Amino acid sequence: MIYGVGIDAVDVERFRSALERWGDRIRKRLFTESELRYCSIKRRPEVHLAARFAGKVSLFKALGRHLRFGDVEILNDKNGRPFIKARNLYGLKPVITISHDGGISIAQVIIMKGSG
Repeated sequence: MIYGVGIDAVDVERFRSALERWGDRIRKRLFTESELRYCSIKRRPEVHLAARFAGKVSLFKALGRHLRFGDVEILNDKNGRPFIKARNLYGLKPVITISHDGGISIAQVIIMKGSG
C-alpha cells in the first residue's frame, strides 16, 4: 500500500551558487561523507548533489515530516539505481527515482507501507 508520494525539482545553477557561497558548511549539513565522495568524482558534482537534495526533500514530502538531512542517505546499488538509507522510517519502504537534464535535477519518492 502506498503511504506517501513526494517530488522535488532543483535548479542546478542556483544550487551550485549556494554551494559556492556556503562551502563545506552546507555540504556537511546536507550530505553524508558517502554522498560527497560519490558526487565528487562526477564531471559536474553539483548536478548529482542537487539530485540528492531533491531526493531528500521528496522523502520529507512523502513522509509528511522532516528528518535531519544527515539521517538520510541516497546511495546507488551495484547497478547504479539510487536507494534511500534512512533512520526513523519505522518499517516504511521508500523507493526513489532521480533524473537531471536541462539545468534541473528532479527526484520522486514513493513510500510503501506493509507487505504490498
